[in-house]
Amino acid sequence: MKKILISTILAGFFAFSAGADTNVGISISAASMDASGSHTTNSTSVPLGAGGAAVTSSGSGDFEMASFFVEREVEATDGVNIAIGLDVVPSSGTEVDKLGGGDGFDATVSLGNLMTAYIQPMFNASDNVSLFVKAGYSSADVDITDISRQATTAGTASTDSDQSKTLEGPMYGAGLQFGMSQGFIRLEGTFTDFDEISHTNSNGKVLKADGELTLISLSFGKSF
Repeated sequence: MKKILISTILAGFFAFSAGADTNVGISISAASMDASGSHTTNSTSVPLGAGGAAVTSSGSGDFEMASFFVEREVEATDGVNIAIGLDVVPSSGTEVDKLGGGDGFDATVSLGNLMTAYIQPMFNASDNVSLFVKAGYSSADVDITDISRQATTAGTASTDSDQSKTLEGPMYGAGLQFGMSQGFIRLEGTFTDFDEISHTNSNGKVLKADGELTLISLSFGKSF
C-alpha cells in the first residue's frame, strides 16, 4: 500500500501543470491515539468469542511527533486552490504508551513510519488567510516491544516476542493557513480511522483491535 500511495502522489505531481507551486514544510503535532479491542480464550480452532465470552478493553495514549510534507498546489478557480501532498513522520517509532500493571501483561506500544497521502482544497478568506479541508489515506506501523507476560496460575503464559503490525485507514481534517512574506503557517486538526488488525498469539488466542488517531498540528512551510 505504501508504494501505491507514493506512486499516486508522484502521478499527481506530474499531472499538475508546470505553473503549479511546490510547498514544503514541517509540522509539529500533539497526538492522541485511542484503541479498542477484544481477545478470545486460548484456541486455534474456534472463531472469536466461541468457547467463552470475548474479553474487550480500550485505552488511549497522548504524545508529540514531528513530520515533513511536500505538496503541489494549483489554482482551480478564482479564490480556490487545490494541493495534493505527502506527509511523512521520519521517526522509526514514537512511543504511544506503556502497558503494565493490573492485567499481568507489560509492553511498550510505538507508532512509526506514518505516511499520509492527501488532497487539500483551499478557499481564500482574505488576502493572507485561507480555509482548507483535506482528505486522504494513512499507513503506519505499530510496534509492540518489551513484552513481558507474567505466568498464570495454569502456567500457560504465551511466549510471544516483539510484534509489528501495519495500520491503514482514511484521514480527514480541516484548518487555517496564514500567508507570510517568507512562507505560510497552518493550524489544522485531522482524524484517522485505522482499519482493524488481528494477531494470534503462541497459545492460539485471537486478538483484534482498531485505533483512531487525532492530530492537532502547527505547520511552517514555504512555496517555490
